[in-house]
Parts: sequence; C-alpha cells; structure tokens
Amino acid sequence: MNLNGLKRWSHIARKLTLAIVNKEFLVFCFFLLLSGGFWLSMTLDETYEREFSVPVRMARVPDNVIFSTEVEDTLTFTLSDKGFAMLGYMHGKRLRPLVIDFPLYANRTKGRGTVPVAEVQNLISKMLLSSTRIVSASPDRMDFAFSYGTSKVVPVSLQANVTAAKNRYLWQTLVDPEEVKVFADKRMLAGMTTIPTEEVDVDELKDSVEMLIPLQHASGVKCIPDTVRVVLKADVIVERSVEVPLTVVNAPRDKIVRLVPDKVKVYYNVGGAAADKVRKEQFRVTVNYQEVSEKPSEPCKVHLQSSPSEVSNVRLDDVRVTYLVEQE
Repeated sequence: MNLNGLKRWSHIARKLTLAIVNKEFLVFCFFLLLSGGFWLSMTLDETYEREFSVPVRMARVPDNVIFSTEVEDTLTFTLSDKGFAMLGYMHGKRLRPLVIDFPLYANRTKGRGTVPVAEVQNLISKMLLSSTRIVSASPDRMDFAFSYGTSKVVPVSLQANVTAAKNRYLWQTLVDPEEVKVFADKRMLAGMTTIPTEEVDVDELKDSVEMLIPLQHASGVKCIPDTVRVVLKADVIVERSVEVPLTVVNAPRDKIVRLVPDKVKVYYNVGGAAADKVRKEQFRVTVNYQEVSEKPSEPCKVHLQSSPSEVSNVRLDDVRVTYLVEQE
C-alpha cells in the first residue's frame, strides 16, 4: 500500500472516531438535560413559603391633608405555593405597589383612618394566583391620623455650602420652584417666612451641577412640591483692567483742580460670561479736595467709590497723582 492509501485510510478512521465520540457526547447531553428537567419539575412541584415586599402608596389624598403619623410605605407578607408560582412572583410582574384609596378608609370627622386586616389581605389577594395562600402580613392592619391645614405660598431658602474649584467661582444659582405651597395649622403658618432645603455640600465645583433637594419641615407641615430642582453653575475667573477718569469731589465752586495723570488703571477679576458686559463707566474713582487742601505738599490719595457687582478683587494701579489748584 502506497503513502496516499495510508493517508486516505487514516482520514477515514479519524472521521469514524470523531463521529462515534460526538454521538456519545450528544447522547450524554440529552440524558443530562432530561434528568435535569425531571429534577427541576419535581423541585418546582413542591410547596414553598417565601417572604415578599411591595411599596404602599396612598392615593387620592387632598392637598390640604397633613398626616400626623407615619404612613406605612412598605408591606411585607409571606406566601405559600408551589415552586412554579413562587418563580412567577419572584421574576414576574404580578406583585405591584399596593394602592390605598384615602377617601375609602379615612374618617374625616375623627381625623383617623384604618385599613383592617381583612382588607389588607384582600388587597394582596387581588395580585395572587388562586392557589396561593397568604401565611402572614406585616403590618396586618394600617392605621393613620391626619388633619386639614390652611395654606400659604412661602419662598424656598437654599441651604448649600458651595466651594468652587481653583480659578472658578459660583456664577449662578437656580432654584425651581422658588416658592412652594405650604399647609399647616394657622399658628405654624403665621411664623413661617421661608421653607429651607436640606443642607447640601458641594466641593470643587467646576462646571454645572443639577440636583433634586428635599425641603426641611417640621411634623405637621406639608409642602407641595416637597423637593426643588437646584442648578449650580460655575464660571472661569479672568483678570481684566480698564482705564477710568479721576473725578474730584468736594471742591469749592471757585476752584479748579487739575490732576496729573487724570486717569487711573483699575484691575479686577470677573467671570468669563460677564467679562464683556463690564464697562469703564461703572467704575468711579475719586480724589477728595478736602484731603488735598489739608496736606497740600503730598500727592493726592485716590479712592475707589463704586464698581459693578459682577467684579471682585478690585484694585487700583499704584500711581502718585499730583495736582494743580486754579482759581476761577
């Protein structure tokens, strides 16, 4: 037998071996999946108990209702059923937030409300399969107390500690809404001038930050809305200068004071967004004639009287101003 014949028989033998091995592997996988299926079916057919939790929401609550007790926000309950049903509760969408209809359970005259045990279980049962049994629920009943308050609109006071990053400053602060409607009894409302936010700390502010901040209020007070949107904007600090004419003040009418130089350079820091809005007319630099007359041999003292609110770190060029007083 030549070399080509050997290669051909070797190739055939290898294919037969792979076919046998692959067939055995497929048979093994089939029986493995079959046995796994039987085990899973038997496991899920057993009865289990498991604890679940759902959020609780109070619906159709009038704006002027103030809860004087904490309203339960979570209901925890234990269910018993076969594994198939439990798997559906764990990964499906059957268990939804529990909605308590306020007008249905509230006694307006007494200012109290109760969702009894039977009703709690009835609300849970509406989400369950008929085969599922409720083992326990916590709380097994829901009690709440409330009152009706008067209202007024109150400004929001932002409580924020903000530090800007290097070469930046807090350029703009936006609070939305700037006012909220507050419900409380008349005595509490009378002394209320602002409603503060919860305190927040922002360090190294570089660009813009947006956040939702809850409002602070005492028990027996209700705010609508109870959170505000706050935007903090930082801007780059740039240094600019402008030449400003000197103005003589308190000079007698019959005196003319001539200054040399008659202008002074003013340096200041300003945010990039406002830099182009600053004009030299917004600065006022003066020389006081009374100081000149008291010390005639000394150079004039220059005073910065006013500058725009947008600028900071305002400083004057270090110049010595001389003067000449003429009689009209």
